[in-house]
Amino acid sequence: MAKFILLTNKDTFQTDLNNEGLEIVETYNFYFFNKLRAKYTIAKVLDEKAKIKMSEEYHGKEYVNYIRVKFFEHFDTIEEVREELYEIADKNDSDKFSNSKLVKLENASA
Repeated sequence: MAKFILLTNKDTFQTDLNNEGLEIVETYNFYFFNKLRAKYTIAKVLDEKAKIKMSEEYHGKEYVNYIRVKFFEHFDTIEEVREELYEIADKNDSDKFSNSKLVKLENASA
């Protein structure tokens, strides 16, 4: 059975999506008060032993870590990971006054 994970990219915190152990499924831009705050990517895990490069810039220094896929929260279906994403982003299509918005990108690896 396939497993899926949710990856995050922000201005100061970057997750490298170029990884042979992952297949990018969908990518979303998250806007809060019309400002892009994060990019969320749903990825299918192809190799349980893969490591994901994560980098963060803090006080002018870059810190890099390689985290094994097994330490990320896994989901059995794409629908489960979408539900998690909608909860994180407080997505509620019925609330026209919501200040948060998810926009699915056409090019999933963008």
